[in-house]
Amino acid sequence: MPQPHFAIVIPAYNEAATIRDIAQRALAVANIVIVVDDGSSDGTVEELDGLGVTLIQHAANQGKAASLWHGIQAAREQQVDCIITLDGDGQHAPEDIPLLLGKYQQHPQYIIIGARLADKAAIPAKRYYANRIANFWIAWAAGYPIADSQSGFRVYPATLFDGLDIPIGRTSSFVFESEILIKAAQRSIYSMPVRIPAVYAANARPSHFHGVRDISFITLMVGKFLFTHFFYPRGLYRSAIEPRLPTLPDKSTDSDGLGTLILSSLIILLSGGLTLSLLLLYVLKQAMFTSIQTTQQSLLLVFGKRLQNNQPDHEYRTRLQRANVLLTADSQHHVLILGGQTGDASISESQAGKNYLVQQGIAEQRIQTEARSRNTLENLKEARKLFAEEVMDATLISNRYHLARISAMARGFGLRIHCCAAEASFEPSPRVLLKLLFEAVYLHWYFTGKYWARLTHNKRMLDRIS
Repeated sequence: MPQPHFAIVIPAYNEAATIRDIAQRALAVANIVIVVDDGSSDGTVEELDGLGVTLIQHAANQGKAASLWHGIQAAREQQVDCIITLDGDGQHAPEDIPLLLGKYQQHPQYIIIGARLADKAAIPAKRYYANRIANFWIAWAAGYPIADSQSGFRVYPATLFDGLDIPIGRTSSFVFESEILIKAAQRSIYSMPVRIPAVYAANARPSHFHGVRDISFITLMVGKFLFTHFFYPRGLYRSAIEPRLPTLPDKSTDSDGLGTLILSSLIILLSGGLTLSLLLLYVLKQAMFTSIQTTQQSLLLVFGKRLQNNQPDHEYRTRLQRANVLLTADSQHHVLILGGQTGDASISESQAGKNYLVQQGIAEQRIQTEARSRNTLENLKEARKLFAEEVMDATLISNRYHLARISAMARGFGLRIHCCAAEASFEPSPRVLLKLLFEAVYLHWYFTGKYWARLTHNKRMLDRIS
């Protein structure tokens, strides 16, 4: 595909400290750079003197949504193929535009998003978790996983805006970029991420994004959409559940899962949320009160977790550290680490876990691995195959938010188990609470499928979960 004809749109509100530098760097990669000043009072406009940008000025502040919309419409008048948006506060490097354009050239019908959330250490914690919460809701409504729904560094196909009806009022300031992903998905236009670093310039003004206020507006927008679409269970399945499942050759298995998810959602609705609330309390109780001690059984089962750059992430390391403490305290213990190759890793989750424990000084002969399973159900099923008798009295080690699910599924397999929490204590946070909610939804789906399979004598489903 030849180089696309594109324009850059930069919304700006009180960006005097950074806007000239950003505009100059944008002009180095594009012939058309449109800056929309949203009623700034700090000299933002004066900082653009002498630069070859197209300047649109709002007499009064109208919000980011209106700035983006007016800039995009000005770009469309230039008959461009695509429109690049980036913020004026220095968070986005114009030098990364070729990365996004390269992906756009491969996928011209997609929205390309510069995704920052992989660079967790560089992002303020409150901002990071607010974005993760927004990601969950927006991905649900859009019906597919979204890497960074709040990044304003994007490439939009110009045709996306043909006849697009979307609010741009002040309450839509930070809703616009979320809602457009949902509106685009309804037109079968999806997003694709390109990893970029998270940049927070020392001289940038404080963010205009207010976590509680703006996430509330986003949540209300998504909530309205989900309510009018009967909570869109297919979207929840495709965005949050299906990506965590292995690819299955038997498509009927996927149909079973989707069907029981829809049934589970209906039960939640008909019960006024009571059934989900009860399970959430159960998940919370397990997370809060499970001990970090083990009984006298010698077998420890550690649940693997998707790797980052072929290494255990923080949560997986917490599980392995707990196993290390127990193995060091009792030389009779040995460990089975569960988990096959998932995501883009080149080694299995269990092998990465074994490598970690060996580095901590645990003898290799005390560590066994299982490298076929790719989710919690498969973890337990494969463990049962490997240790038909011994696993009946095993200790399962995982993070606190995960304990309710593994104990319920283990009982479903007829295993007598003891759970051991990876973390020393329960420490609530927005991220943990979101995980607990997801676990409650997952458990509700599991129990619905379990009892539905028994009621209908569905042998295929029963074989998967028991």
